[in-house]
Amino acid sequence: MNDNRGLSPPQIYTIMVAENVDFEKELRGIEQQTNDSINYIKSLGLKLPDVVLDMSEWLTIKRYAERHGLTTQVVTNWIARGIIPADSVRDVPELNNLRLVKDQSYR
Repeated sequence: MNDNRGLSPPQIYTIMVAENVDFEKELRGIEQQTNDSINYIKSLGLKLPDVVLDMSEWLTIKRYAERHGLTTQVVTNWIARGIIPADSVRDVPELNNLRLVKDQSYR
């Protein structure tokens, strides 16, 4: 498949369909590249996180506020007051302590 950097996922999909790309083969290739990257990181002696989050369930505070019609100040306040429970908030040190909120209603 051609290098399609800079294109949106729908554009890439359209190209892949037009080029009659074997999706299963592409996914296997991506999985192999991922495994190779993980093995390389481990070979350098670097530690990978013990917990892997399904990121589809988590949003930044800004995105959570936008999706639920709130301000970031309200969301931050809810976290501080415990309205959003601690197990529904994650700080990601690898991303400069980015704070994520589980995408669910807390009202």
